[in-house]
Amino acid sequence: MVFNFRVSALIILWIISANKSFSQSEAERTKFKGFGHQEYSVVRKDSVDSYFSIGEHDFFITGILSPKISFLGEFVVRYNAASSTGFLPSIERSFIKFNYVNNHSVIAGKVHTPVNYWNDVYHHGRLLFPVIDRPLAFSYLIPLHTLGLQFQGQNLGSSGFGYDLMFGNGISSSDVFQGGFNPALTAALHVKPVQDMQLRASYFYNYMNQNRTGVHIGHMLTSGVNAAKLYKGPVQLHLFSTSFAWFGRRAEFLSETSLNLSNTDTLGTARGISTFTYAGYRINDKNIPFFLIDYIKIGKEDLHVYPTEMLKVALGYRYEFNYLINIKAQLEHTWMKHGDNNLINDHFGNLGLRLQLAYGF
Repeated sequence: MVFNFRVSALIILWIISANKSFSQSEAERTKFKGFGHQEYSVVRKDSVDSYFSIGEHDFFITGILSPKISFLGEFVVRYNAASSTGFLPSIERSFIKFNYVNNHSVIAGKVHTPVNYWNDVYHHGRLLFPVIDRPLAFSYLIPLHTLGLQFQGQNLGSSGFGYDLMFGNGISSSDVFQGGFNPALTAALHVKPVQDMQLRASYFYNYMNQNRTGVHIGHMLTSGVNAAKLYKGPVQLHLFSTSFAWFGRRAEFLSETSLNLSNTDTLGTARGISTFTYAGYRINDKNIPFFLIDYIKIGKEDLHVYPTEMLKVALGYRYEFNYLINIKAQLEHTWMKHGDNNLINDHFGNLGLRLQLAYGF
């Protein structure tokens, strides 16, 4: 009896100890990170405005659930004028990834749509951005998020080949519902021919039975469009994108181009094009001067975003204190076409100086 009691007690203690060490081990495999930024801007348009602003604050969670299953969540608090406090939270990404064999995976959840290098590589932490803002196309043409099922392969073979095939909720959906059977489809391929270089091409398709823009998509209306008179009928969207990225020891270069075809029964096919080019040079580990040019033009027949034309040119400087904090300065001029005026000569433009402090924790 005494012997059995002692054995039982030892077994119970061993189980408790094993569970405790297992829990500690699992906890170490879940990581919590955060990113944020603050800005100061001086902008001259019809008058001069200067102001400080609090940017997005991003809470980033990764977890290993098993040797083949992982989780990623990204939750952002940002400015929103409709909120009583001026800020609202949102779920930007939340997905489970199952690496079923080698580097081939199935992903279920909400992701950044893998249409170009920027949207696939960078998240909402401005600390990681080479410049202050996303390209202009991210407000009009790029489908930022998709909620659905994704098949992915990465770093396959000596060329670093990768693929993404995805279907999920379309542009007019929410994060919990979509009317009709109109899934969005994405197919993307990329290669890494040499170290620090990536070439990428993608195709995105979505049929919208009603012309609506959903949650977290990135397709906002051109400024000045009367929302009450919007086209309500069906829209077919095709988006072709290419990216060339090279972030070497010294030189940094990113060039992305997108062609958008928007088709309606009313006006036929409208074309929208965007191009973004960034070039920087790392003088040393801390100092990186850079240049960018960003252009977007949406055709007159477009009834989804509506016609617009914008050009932004900027000179900037990035100083990296370390991998957790940097400061960027950007002198930029932005033009927008107004009516039938020439883009460059149009008075509807602004000159600005922006300073951004970005950090991670």
